[in-house]
Amino acid sequence: MGSLRIMELHILDEIPNRLLELSPAELHEVLPGPTLLKIPGEKEPPFFISTLLHGDEPTGFLAVQQLLNHYRMQEKPLPRSVWLFLGNIAAARNHVRHLPDQPDYNRIWKGGTLPEHQLVAELLDILKANKPFAGVDIHNTSGKNPHYACVNKLDGPFINLGKIFSQTIVYFTRPEEVLSRALAEFCPAITVESGLARDPFGVDHVLDFLEQCLALESIPEDMNNPAQPRVYHSIARIEVPDNSRIGFGETCRDTDFNFVENLESMNFVEQAENTLVGWRHNSDLKLAVVDEHGEDVSDGFISYTNGEIRLIRSVVPSMLTTFAPNVLDDCLGYLMQRYSLE
Repeated sequence: MGSLRIMELHILDEIPNRLLELSPAELHEVLPGPTLLKIPGEKEPPFFISTLLHGDEPTGFLAVQQLLNHYRMQEKPLPRSVWLFLGNIAAARNHVRHLPDQPDYNRIWKGGTLPEHQLVAELLDILKANKPFAGVDIHNTSGKNPHYACVNKLDGPFINLGKIFSQTIVYFTRPEEVLSRALAEFCPAITVESGLARDPFGVDHVLDFLEQCLALESIPEDMNNPAQPRVYHSIARIEVPDNSRIGFGETCRDTDFNFVENLESMNFVEQAENTLVGWRHNSDLKLAVVDEHGEDVSDGFISYTNGEIRLIRSVVPSMLTTFAPNVLDDCLGYLMQRYSLE
């Protein structure tokens, strides 16, 4: 059924009326769907910005909106041209990650047969042909995390671009279908995770980051400087079986899995061997810990003893969330270890 749907990439050379006044939930009033907006500036090539790949993550759009409003009020051009991709407009209208009949818009960038795959393939072809200065995909986290940047390559421009946003950088190679990994094939590219969607500090932080990026003449290649970032290597993700019943806190029993109430406080804090993660009430089900190669490595990371789920080894979690819909739609979170750039 999905293959019968038709999707069009909309390309605009000017900012639509009211775009800079609307909330993300109102964008459908001026944009019919996923849109690439080309905004001229003083320097070329363009800086590529993506936001709203997840409809319930508004921080990137709100920051871009403030940026564009600032230059409009000053009657000044942007320091560098911006190509802005506004992704899942329909999901933003409904304040959800994606609609039930849609794929996750940040898992469609490695090819496929859906209309969404064809749409983003067209966008990538346009970007490759124009070789952006750099690219950034802006997200919020569903759980409490520090603000951090993600890279898919450890080359100097990627790390240095990430450092503009945060001294905390996560290197990952999976999921392979994310936008930043596709962009990394032809320009420096990062993902920024700007905290919870309702935190106004995230908008300020992203706005400051974008202003710094637009002011750049180039992105340094050299990583040998005193301000070395804290780099983590994401080595695995924790997946919950489909249709599991999950809960949080020890008192909830009508579930297959319960996770500790303070789960999100573990993010970016090293957790020792034998740390309690939760409880399993259905012995027929197991969590899957999947490594960078897509292999199930659960036995090397978690154990089940007397119904308790505990860590077998010391790790640094990230993106752990107590927002059940995202756990079931994507994953419980990721497991990392410190990484030395040397």
